[in-house]
Amino acid sequence: MTWRDTLQDLHEELAEVRAQRSQRAKEEERRREAQRKELTDLATSLGIASLLEEMNTVLLNGAGTLKTYSSWEKSPEDQPDDDDGGLLLLDEDEEEADYVSAELTWEEDGEREIAVDVGYGEEGLYLQVNGVDVRPDREALERSLVEAFREELEL
Repeated sequence: MTWRDTLQDLHEELAEVRAQRSQRAKEEERRREAQRKELTDLATSLGIASLLEEMNTVLLNGAGTLKTYSSWEKSPEDQPDDDDGGLLLLDEDEEEADYVSAELTWEEDGEREIAVDVGYGEEGLYLQVNGVDVRPDREALERSLVEAFREELEL
């Protein structure tokens, strides 16, 4: 077999491998988009932002700040600092997990915060209030938010 024939065979093999990789990447992106939609839908159906906003209105007289965001929608403050050369360095095997977060922050004898996160972890879908796992239903979320508020103010 000549050099040129060897290269041609390798070219054909490479084309097949690239097509397979491209297909796997498309399938992974579809899966990830479906998970992101599920996270957004769950956060919306539980009314996370509205519950925190209502806490702000009733308990804090509107003095708090509500911030909602998702891991896949980077804000300017999430961008890397210039001192790292503009590179975001991750471990090779580290894949960012998707999540939706809502945070209510306020000043009351120091900075206080209640954070609600909906995401995918190693064990699947999770809902957390200030890092504590919560059953993903409205009633459990409401109880957890009240408890988190009490804990923040040490009531």
